[in-house]
Amino acid sequence: MKTLQASILVIHVICGFTALLSGLVPMIARKGGRLHNFWGLIYYWAMFGVFITTVGLFVLDPLSLKMQFFLPVAVGSFYQTFTGKRILLRKKSDTPPAQLDWAAMYGVSFFGLVTLAWSIQRFTVQQPYQGILFLFLTALCLANGGNDYKVFSGRVQPQRMHWFFTHLGRMLASYAATLTAFLVNVGPRFLPADMPSFVNLLLWIGPGVAVGFVISRLTKQYRKKMGLTAPTASATPA
Repeated sequence: MKTLQASILVIHVICGFTALLSGLVPMIARKGGRLHNFWGLIYYWAMFGVFITTVGLFVLDPLSLKMQFFLPVAVGSFYQTFTGKRILLRKKSDTPPAQLDWAAMYGVSFFGLVTLAWSIQRFTVQQPYQGILFLFLTALCLANGGNDYKVFSGRVQPQRMHWFFTHLGRMLASYAATLTAFLVNVGPRFLPADMPSFVNLLLWIGPGVAVGFVISRLTKQYRKKMGLTAPTASATPA
């Protein structure tokens, strides 16, 4: 069992570092260009590897609080990566979502409820910071699932260039999760052993908040450049 766990962990780390590095290239490369598309694909499959290996590590140790934290990060971030790529197949606003899109949306929403249950459990055992973190991860899953349900069901009509802003927001938000995983694993090694709980909470939430600000600024800039004024459905950052 330990050998299997160690093997999965090695693959997980390789995929994580690949995502962390490859994800930078599409951000600076020409949008839609060869470099953007190639490294974007590398990033996508690296995130898939992170997702699969996280699920595997959780299955091997489901009672681990650390894995209970990382599982919703992996689920939420890969959903953002997955939908950020899938939206490119629906550039036309009248292109309906496929059954796979619906299944993924219901899946991430259901998992959001699971994470909510974990949050309630942490509050009941007097662990408020852990409960708050689980609530943050719950919001990640439920908000993305809820936003997509509104679009899929026709309750919200996609605006012009909706695919561009959804792709931009979802991919950047998923990268925030990659950055979060790196910080919470590496950061504590350089911090005091008696570090307050709220500092650890900041390591988990900080990257998502920062990237959320970047997404907002970029969206406004691109919308102004394109002459768009109406709001467009985008993403909830990790």
